[in-house]
Amino acid sequence: MIELERIDKEIEKQMEVVRLAEIRVYDKDRYGKAPWNELNKLQQEREIILSGVKWKHHGSGTVLIDDKFIYALLTGKWSVLGKNKWYRSKSIKHFIDNYVRKDDD
Repeated sequence: MIELERIDKEIEKQMEVVRLAEIRVYDKDRYGKAPWNELNKLQQEREIILSGVKWKHHGSGTVLIDDKFIYALLTGKWSVLGKNKWYRSKSIKHFIDNYVRKDDD
């Protein structure tokens, strides 16, 4: 549960960054979405931690789940390791329930 506490602290810090960014850009028509994207990635990581599957960071915004699936945290796309075909998922929870855990049966 140490990992869950760590990610919760990071999410809390990022929420403050997002709040300050919203204040800073309230009058702008165009602005970067980096703080919001980072918050979304952290929330996706939290969902993975809560699911209990084995995972690790794989690269720029992607995670490797069960040493088999690559999941892009921001877009929700996934692929089998070593394959070049990418698929869309409804959510990280849907992906884990329907593909990762189904594969264990």
